[in-house]
Amino acid sequence: MGEIATTFNSDESDHDEEDESDYDDNHDDSDDDDDDDDDSEGGKNIPFWKEHFLAIIIALFASIGAHCYNEINNSPPKSLKVSRMSNISFCPLEPHHSKINDRLYPLEFFIPRDRFESLGEFYIADMIDLSIKTKEEQRVALMGHAQFQCLIEQHQSKSNDVKVKGNTYFYKEPSLAEIYPELTDQEKGSRPVKSPSNSLINSSKERRRNLQQPPLSFTGFAAKFVNMNDKPVLLFWDGKGRNENSKKLVGEIPPMESIGTATMAGHGFHITPIYDPSMVLKRWVLTPDVALVFYEPKGLLVDNPILYAMYQKQLLNQAFARDYTVASGRTWLANFPRSFPVHHMQKASYIGQEHHVGDMTLSVISVAPRVFRINDFLSPGECKEVIRLGLEEGLEQSALHSNLLARQNKDNSTRSSTNAWLSRDTSPLLKSIYQKAATLTKINSKLFQEFYSLKAEHRSIAESLQVVRYKEGEEYIPHHDFVSPPINDHYQPSRFATLLIYLNDVQQGGETRFPRAVNNYNAEGLEVTPRAGRAILFYNMLEDGNFDDLSQHGGNKVLKGNKWLANLWVSHYLFSLVFYFHH
Repeated sequence: MGEIATTFNSDESDHDEEDESDYDDNHDDSDDDDDDDDDSEGGKNIPFWKEHFLAIIIALFASIGAHCYNEINNSPPKSLKVSRMSNISFCPLEPHHSKINDRLYPLEFFIPRDRFESLGEFYIADMIDLSIKTKEEQRVALMGHAQFQCLIEQHQSKSNDVKVKGNTYFYKEPSLAEIYPELTDQEKGSRPVKSPSNSLINSSKERRRNLQQPPLSFTGFAAKFVNMNDKPVLLFWDGKGRNENSKKLVGEIPPMESIGTATMAGHGFHITPIYDPSMVLKRWVLTPDVALVFYEPKGLLVDNPILYAMYQKQLLNQAFARDYTVASGRTWLANFPRSFPVHHMQKASYIGQEHHVGDMTLSVISVAPRVFRINDFLSPGECKEVIRLGLEEGLEQSALHSNLLARQNKDNSTRSSTNAWLSRDTSPLLKSIYQKAATLTKINSKLFQEFYSLKAEHRSIAESLQVVRYKEGEEYIPHHDFVSPPINDHYQPSRFATLLIYLNDVQQGGETRFPRAVNNYNAEGLEVTPRAGRAILFYNMLEDGNFDDLSQHGGNKVLKGNKWLANLWVSHYLFSLVFYFHH
């Protein structure tokens, strides 16, 4: 009999260590006897649907599962099985329940009871991904699934509560004292802290300053717009003039889907029907506290069953987002439920921390966001060869993507550069770059290869290598690499990590900037100077599965000469060529 992956366990302190299985199969497969205890009813006649409520629910979800299986039958590699409910519990927790590690803390959330069916669908989708496909297998698995049983019990409870209580974890940002341990008094017996080999702090005097973060000059943040309508809409930024002539198209949002963009406090946005961009349906002025907004027309009636199911999932996402923001202090930018990252994440506990992987050294240059510098990732000759291959492929104007379903947006005021895309099979050098990237990230190198199937949808966790040229005067304003996945996609694919490789020394300018990097010395955040062969690795996700808003980054204007670089994006899951448009 198939097993359910239930990894919600307060004792799992090393959830992000590299593991081929990715999840623990700790479900007891034995069938529990049905406990039809009717004592509370005093032996009275009970309506059939109440007496057999659990069986009816199980049968209903099994029928839903059979339908969903047709959408999730392109089996991924075994090490990438996804369980979106694995880090969620609806059972009462022990009094000693606490954080998983130094960064993941317990989070209570509350979901309206009428969202129960949507939660059940997620359990079914998890089973299908774990090869539990037949109705009978799903029925037996659900009957023995402890978390699902607890959800059923809460739903059936006769209490006055209109919501069910769930438990998961949220990521807590490190303090400056944790980021700069050498600036604090070391506790007796604690390990000595190694100073950075190329310190970001200019002098010993500065290193002894009080732990205070200077006010950052950049005030941007990520925003997410959800279209709770059964019709597509267009999202516009009002622009600096806030009039019809200044507005700029962000993208089209399909029904019950979302789109994300980088913005700043006070910026205005509005949505319109796709058939009339002059008809404003809704306006917003965003702030960091109002960065997740939902558009739902008054009197909305959704007749399409598929759209109605998506609507229910967005309501579920909206309810969780409120509790997540209260606990963590950050906007929930992902879709609920979302599993913890399925790939290994290199530790970034303090500035100057180093990891040695093969002949490569990763130096932590930022903890929040998590950024590493790798010198000599490529040789000078290899850098020149990548540039040659990019020129041979042909350079085109760079495009912008605000979500997986949005139209490409080519806006020279945001990104002024040209690029080419090189597949892994372009040359032996490209294959070696992908192999080094797998080694560096401690991810199974097989996942960087392409998987072919009849549907040819989920192909690889690594996109084609993007070779980019910035001419003098060109730049890329701060943005995010993660994208909003479709609400109905079980795997919730998005960019997990970015490997950026510099291919030449820039004469002046062109630094990669993380304007919101937490630090105690620079109001401009973190800037990395381009050097031929140098690479930086940063993560676009947090350990709790949310997207990292602080990973916002940009390319400073090239003041003299040209700037060449290569981007290799690694997805949380096997990305779909249907959604990533390279050309």
